[in-house]
Amino acid sequence: MSYPDIALGLILLGLSAYLLFGGADFGAGLWHLVSRRRADQKVIEHAMGPLWEANHVWLIFVMVMTWTAFPPVFADIMSEHWIPLSLAALGIVARGSAFVFAKDAPAAVYSWTFGISSVLTPYCMGAVAAVIATSGSSWLSVAGLYGGLLTTGLCAYLAAVYLIWDARRLGEDGPATRFRAYALVTGVAVGLLALPGALTLDVLSPLTVISAVAGVVSLGLLAARRYLAVRVTAGLAAATVLWGAAGLADLDLDAAAAHDSALRVVFFALGVGALILVPSMTWLFILFQRSPKEQTTAAG
Repeated sequence: MSYPDIALGLILLGLSAYLLFGGADFGAGLWHLVSRRRADQKVIEHAMGPLWEANHVWLIFVMVMTWTAFPPVFADIMSEHWIPLSLAALGIVARGSAFVFAKDAPAAVYSWTFGISSVLTPYCMGAVAAVIATSGSSWLSVAGLYGGLLTTGLCAYLAAVYLIWDARRLGEDGPATRFRAYALVTGVAVGLLALPGALTLDVLSPLTVISAVAGVVSLGLLAARRYLAVRVTAGLAAATVLWGAAGLADLDLDAAAAHDSALRVVFFALGVGALILVPSMTWLFILFQRSPKEQTTAAG
């Protein structure tokens, strides 16, 4: 395996982490906009809590890896798709600001800003990803529209699946029931969108089949109320969509990659950073997944 192959694998791992964690945060914002019940919104706000900002570290990781390991690819993507990527960046800033301001100054404008930017951001990112994967021309093309809708749907689905467990952990049976209904409806909708779209755009691959199987299993687990296991299968269904799309991209890695000496420095720096980042993120996640009683005990 060459250095460019390793670099690409790391970028895909970072994108997968951003989809599974950051994507779920965007989906939570969508449900915060759709569900006007205060009980549901409280569960969403508690679930996002300290992790919503930290999840963007995976996006930063992907950007840094791409511009250092594949500078021509990064330059082409940024110059050709600067409008949707700028909208996505503005969405991230507006979303985060509205979430913080709403804590101290509850106002409808913050809630709407948070919800709309939570939809706009994954849509723009998904549109760009689909155009790159299919060698399309514009994020406003059919491929871009399909990628944007599919990515937004995947984020909403992941969020609903994750929020079921969070609501049950907080003892909120009503929101848990509603998030289960959202997950079932969204899962069916994403499946109906994904498979016909894959056939139309000729993006079929073995990973597409794995994603479809994992999606069906997830619906079965939701119906059987296996809320912890469905987190795994739902994540697999979403991640394999990303990996399948990446496999379609026509990239000449060796021609676009930085020199091996530069990549060795990148890998060394990445290893040092991982020694700090991975344990920190893992510990943060473990702390936040504890029940409120366990958190109070730990704090005391």
